[in-house]
Amino acid sequence: MIEPNFIRVADFELDELIRLETVAETTGVRLSLVTRLVSAGLLEAVSESEGAPILLPRRAILRLRKMQRLRRDLGVNFVGASIILDLVERVECLNRKLTEMRRLIDG
Repeated sequence: MIEPNFIRVADFELDELIRLETVAETTGVRLSLVTRLVSAGLLEAVSESEGAPILLPRRAILRLRKMQRLRRDLGVNFVGASIILDLVERVECLNRKLTEMRRLIDG
């Protein structure tokens, strides 16, 4: 049974756009850090229009939390953590494709 304090990924829309401040509050990091990560391209950002506030998909919270764990547990910087997450995502995608191909071959 899932404890009520935990939010399951299925409980919210990962593509929902949220403000930088929300990401900072939720992850417990300074707003300036979130801004720097967005500027460096390490967190995906969406700008609705010129001069409008920068918005991020809710999945940025999950990515930043993973980056924080990699920093804490392995001592890598945010750039390294971002590269690790990108590579893990690519491996998972390739594994899904391989599984699908095996299913097609095995019939």
